[in-house]
Formats: sequence, C-alpha cells, structure tokens
Amino acid sequence: MLTYQEALSVILENTKILGKEKVFLNDALNRVLAEDIVADRDNPPADNSGMDGFAVRYEDIVGASQTNPAVLKIFGESKAGDIPPVLEKGYAIPIYTGALIPQGADTVIQKEFTKVEDGKVYIYKELKKGSNIRPKAGDYKKGDVLIKSGKTLRPPEIGILSSVNKPTIYVYQKPRVAIITTGDEILDLAEPITKESQIRTSNTYSLYAQVLQAGAYPTVIGFAKDNPEDVREKLKYAKNFDVVLTTGGVSVGEYDLVKDFVKEVLNVNIHFWKVAIKPGKPLVFGTWGEDNSKLFFGIPGNPVASMVVFEVFVKPALRKMMGYEKIHSLTVDAILTQDFSRKSADRLEFIRVNVEYKNGNFYATPFGKQGSNILTGMVNANGLGIVEVGVESLKKDDKIRVVLFDTEFLYG
Repeated sequence: MLTYQEALSVILENTKILGKEKVFLNDALNRVLAEDIVADRDNPPADNSGMDGFAVRYEDIVGASQTNPAVLKIFGESKAGDIPPVLEKGYAIPIYTGALIPQGADTVIQKEFTKVEDGKVYIYKELKKGSNIRPKAGDYKKGDVLIKSGKTLRPPEIGILSSVNKPTIYVYQKPRVAIITTGDEILDLAEPITKESQIRTSNTYSLYAQVLQAGAYPTVIGFAKDNPEDVREKLKYAKNFDVVLTTGGVSVGEYDLVKDFVKEVLNVNIHFWKVAIKPGKPLVFGTWGEDNSKLFFGIPGNPVASMVVFEVFVKPALRKMMGYEKIHSLTVDAILTQDFSRKSADRLEFIRVNVEYKNGNFYATPFGKQGSNILTGMVNANGLGIVEVGVESLKKDDKIRVVLFDTEFLYG
C-alpha cells in the first residue's frame, strides 16, 4: 500500500490545470486569473485632491497662522469630473475630494483650517507645499502589470479589473465532476424503504456539497446497482466530465467490478488501489481521456471515509485543476484537550476533532466515536487530527497536527 504522502504525490503529479475560459467580471469572484492584467492608463490620470478644501498657491499661504491668516479671494470651483479654471495669484479655488488640481495650484488646504467671509477665505495654517494632493500615477502607471496570472480574484482584484475597463477576463476552467453512487442497498431521496437492509444515501449529497464548496461543478449521474449492466450504463454518462467520483464498490470483494468497467467504458489507467490511511484505505485513483488529463476516484462507501478521502485527496486535485496556487486546506498545530488512544497504529489515521482558538493557541477535542460509519462525527467536527503511524496514544496537552475543513470558528 502507498503511504498518504505517496498517494497524494501520485494524484497531484497526474493532475493538470484545465484550459482557459472567458467570464464576465460579475462572475469572476474566487476564480483564478489566466492572464496578466496591464494598466490601460495612469492612476490617478492627473493630480487630484485628497481633501475638501481650497486649492492655493503655496507662495500665497507662507506664514499663515491663527493670528496672521492668509486672505485670498474665492474664485470658481473644482468638482470631481469637471475641468477647473486656472488659479491666479491671490486667489483660492474651492475643491472637493477627487477633483482635479487646477493649473497654477500646488497645495490644498482642508476646510477645517479656513473660514469663508464676504467672498474671501481666511487660511489659518501654513501647510507644506504639495499637501493633500494625490499625484498623477501615484497608484500605478500605464503599462504596469497590476495582477499576474494565477492570482485568485478577491473583491480588491475585482475593483482593479473594473478600473482598467475589463468587463470580461480569462480565468481557468472549473472541472465538471460526475458523482455515481453504487450499491443495491442505497436509496435516493424520497424513495420508499421496503426492506430493513436498505439505507438512504448520504455520500451522494455530501460529495455534491464538497465538490461545490471546492469551487467545481458537481453533477449526480445516478445510482448504479451491483450488476455489470447498470454500472456500465452509468459510466457511459460520465464520458463528458473532467472528474468521475464513484462511491462504494471498491472494497476487497467488489474492487474488480469497478476496475473492470471503468477500464472498459472510460479506458481508465489505474495508478493505485489502497492507501495506508484510516479511514479511506480502499481508495482507487486513475487517469483517463485522450491525454490522461481526466481523473477517476473510486471512493469508499462508508460516509466518514468518503468525506475524509475527498478532503485530503480529491479537493487538492480539483483546486490544482482550477489553477489555485494554494490547494490544501489550512493545517495547524493544536493542543489536545483530552487523552486519545487507538487499537491499531499500523496506519496514519485522520481523527475527527473539534478545534477552538483561545489565548493564542488552537485546542483540539477528539470526537468520542471514530468509526468510519459515524457521520455525526463529521457534523460535530471542524478538523481532522493526524495521528502518525506507530503512535498508539496521545496524552492531554500533546500537540497534534490538524487539517481544518471548516474555519468558521475563526470568525469573531
């Protein structure tokens, strides 16, 4: 069996970034930019005011003070969007934030240092020459590269794109992910239960939500019964997708069924089966398509194993396909709040923990029931604590590495 790190390396080495697509700016948030963004002009395009006040010549306010104010005649006005008049010696032009600096002016005096009376302005403080003026190209110059390809687009980047007149931009494509659930006992929503052996699906929709949360496009292809015809039929519908996730049907007794039909229908090249982790040991990974750029994951059927495998293996691959530089979930060192022990230490184990942040430290509390079928363990957890091979027990106050799949607790 491959180790966790070996399996992750195989997956990422065989994961390729998808192509580019053009999207409208309103649809670009959280997408990964696939082109360099260059400034189409200087910003600001001309000197402008950083304050409401008066545009003056510095020479006219030298020595101004509370006891000896400079007195200037008020002339014209400079508003944002207007072309102001030329400023002559002995005059002051009212100006507003963002408005162009009039020709002849070299300083802006903010309102609180002035008093207006009888068409004149009294200036009670001498400011440095150039005060309160935002210089032309103070932010960036025409031709500057403002955002490089590969950057994740947040609200600030959206603002820059708008300011340089980019109504559409190139971003990396999102993978289309097909989800196929296998098993005679699995029922979809609203299907009536007729036998005690039947169970309603959880994996189908938890995987759908995880794919969506990762930023990709999920589609539930359907439910395949444990017979060749049904498995073959469902896989045919997956041919136009970038990633195929099957859940169930990959344990020891069932592996050949999945292996044979993904090879037959999709021509999948299987890279490995089984990883030395708990939960999630019977994971299958393969590549397919003309250039082997499409991915196949045969995910275990136990609900916790399904979610863990997605978090630590599938999610990084999807994020790499979308061009993200940071593809892994935030990982932190936490202090255990109680003892933890396990029966077997032959595999790396991801245990469900609830993490809190207090007094500058992360604290992790393991969930009481760690079985791979206990989905409530995921409901009550926000992280996966990593227990290394050979470690049988951990004591309260020991450090544990935790993969955070939910960071909501960090918000105040």
